[in-house]
Amino acid sequence: MPTRDARTTAPVVVWGVTTQVQGPGLPCSLDFGDLTPAFNCTSVDRSYIARAHNYASQGTYTARLTVGLETTTTTIQVFDPAVLVGGVGGDNNRSLGINMAIQDGLRFLWTSQISRAGNFPAGTTTFWNNSGYPYGDTSLAVLGFENQGYKIAANVAPTGIFEKYVVRRGLNYVLSQLSTVALGVTPGGNNPCTIYADCVGLRPPGDDGYTTAMAILGFAGSGALPQINTEVGGYTNGKTYGEILQRLVNAMAWGQNDFGNGRGGWYYNFNSGTLDGSTMGWTTLALLDAAAAGATVPAFVKTEYQFGFNCALNTNGSFDYNGDCNTSGDFSGVGSPAKGGTGLLGMFYLGNPASAPATVGTIASYINGWWSGSGGIGGNYNNCAGGGGNKGCAYAMFNNFKGLKLQGITTLPGVGRPAGPGAQPANDWYADYQDWLVANQTAPTTTGGGNWASLHFSCCGDGSSLTAAMAELILSPVALVAPDPILFSTVGLSPLTATNPVGTDHTVTAFAQAANNAPVPGVTITFKVLTGPNAGKTGSGTTGADGKTSYTYHDDGGAGTDKIQAFIGAVLSSNQVLKLWDLACDVNNDGKVSPADILLIKSRLNTVATGPTDKYDANHDGVVNVADMRYCQLRQTATSP
Repeated sequence: MPTRDARTTAPVVVWGVTTQVQGPGLPCSLDFGDLTPAFNCTSVDRSYIARAHNYASQGTYTARLTVGLETTTTTIQVFDPAVLVGGVGGDNNRSLGINMAIQDGLRFLWTSQISRAGNFPAGTTTFWNNSGYPYGDTSLAVLGFENQGYKIAANVAPTGIFEKYVVRRGLNYVLSQLSTVALGVTPGGNNPCTIYADCVGLRPPGDDGYTTAMAILGFAGSGALPQINTEVGGYTNGKTYGEILQRLVNAMAWGQNDFGNGRGGWYYNFNSGTLDGSTMGWTTLALLDAAAAGATVPAFVKTEYQFGFNCALNTNGSFDYNGDCNTSGDFSGVGSPAKGGTGLLGMFYLGNPASAPATVGTIASYINGWWSGSGGIGGNYNNCAGGGGNKGCAYAMFNNFKGLKLQGITTLPGVGRPAGPGAQPANDWYADYQDWLVANQTAPTTTGGGNWASLHFSCCGDGSSLTAAMAELILSPVALVAPDPILFSTVGLSPLTATNPVGTDHTVTAFAQAANNAPVPGVTITFKVLTGPNAGKTGSGTTGADGKTSYTYHDDGGAGTDKIQAFIGAVLSSNQVLKLWDLACDVNNDGKVSPADILLIKSRLNTVATGPTDKYDANHDGVVNVADMRYCQLRQTATSP
């Protein structure tokens, strides 16, 4: 049974699964833990036993599902919006709504698996199919679960519902669709086989320019590259996820175009000579994800990529549908916010080169022109299967999300969103996206809801599962892959300890890194002072190319010790660090800084401090001198001894 967050003001769907074969006489009971009558669930679908329930009071409840001799429990955390810190319109209530939307979206993806009931629980694969490319849809759905923190551990049997029945089996499905391709030296004379010199690559069937990139995403996001495939037969059986990922990357490098205006880009099919802007977006994301996960991208790929990118990026910040090396405007004659996001992503991959036809600021301004204010959906690009050109079009939203997040752009003037609640600044584009997705989720309080009926994928494909997967990715705290949870929980926050005088500032730095220690950019990290004189202070930031982001706060609470922790989404938490706020000048320990303390410091002038906590050394420079006297004179809290 997955854990749930809930409000007292609306029902929440409590659900779980059972491995027991349903049949006449087999007892089935779903107890909500609040002394209301349990739900008699006899003869229901064992892969989705669900009931909407309204909790009347705030509190933590233990729900229990009992089927025959099998029992499982979960925690339901219920909040009354009226008594939350900040009230109904406060940041805590808003954050609660986001968490609930994520949970209901994942629940919808669970229910929309193809043949979910038919192959539960014994099947080894699962998939989704809205676009006609089930391996692409499945990889994006799996990545949605992974980026929300549901990952498998390498070569350890998964136990959670999502890890065991979605992530593991979804990756197995993608494996089952892969075929080998002989690579060799490219027509441009580049060798993609510096790793695995047998030059065997892997790719899914169909439009391999698209689908190989999508296949890469799920394995790069798994966080389990040592995992050995033992469940799917064929070439990949006995191989690690790391080797499979690398062979997919090698195939994509081999498929990069070598000549003409399309040189350095990708099309629907490998080595076609034409650059497609949409394919370019997926391959760029795949390259970044693969590198963040620890795969090696052949060096020539970025060198060649520069030519194709410059050929498709226009001086007005748009990105061509087909790269034609004409920088004056979009090839298709119709602009697209999605392609603006692709431009930002490509600039990030190349390190924001000055030689590009447009700057990051120009591209951001181009995207800004599509926003049309808070709650608006912007212009309509090629109908987007009925949705809008920005919000309402999952493909555009996703491209903007990853490009703006990786570039560290937090606000756009066209967003039109007021500041707040909490730390959200005015015109916060990401908060605007979150608000839209929460407000437009379809029937989340019903057992069949949780999708986004008003969200469409693109001009050329659609479907409720596909758009739900994209919504989950946009609502996730990472633009690439989720950092390694063990590293983040042990060394994710620093410094471990620090001592400063009261009334000054303190800075902590969070570090998001993959299992191979590679930095992970584009991660939203929330900081919280858990306990101490400054308890309750919070902040957030997004990691840069170095995988780091910092939070600085001022001591307003006086002397004492703060305990600080960082968080990535609702699942990953860092190590806890300590900050001692020391009333440094109170050398006689009488609770005040007075002339008596100044005289005592004077008596120690020109001596070496006894250590970092020596109160006489008020400025912590290692010696007691006249600078310490002046420092403390300015901080006197009493005029008499």
